[in-house]
Amino acid sequence: MTARMPEGGMFIMLDVRRTKLTGEEFAWQLLKEHSVTVMPGESFGNGGAGHIRIALTVDSNILRDACSRIRTLADELCKENR
Repeated sequence: MTARMPEGGMFIMLDVRRTKLTGEEFAWQLLKEHSVTVMPGESFGNGGAGHIRIALTVDSNILRDACSRIRTLADELCKENR
């Protein structure tokens, strides 16, 4: 997965297309299975399709834990798609 770093904003856009899910599907599954809330990139127009938006405005420990959970889900999905 690759991330688009902010150009002045307080968020990153993470490309989740390798998981074979849309950003919306990934965001919902992440919430249901790992209790992490992100925004689907599709909410921000066609350029955000296949991405999730992660806010960088939370405590660094919370962000680190959320990123670990995001990676866990992505790894699980990529293994399923092999």
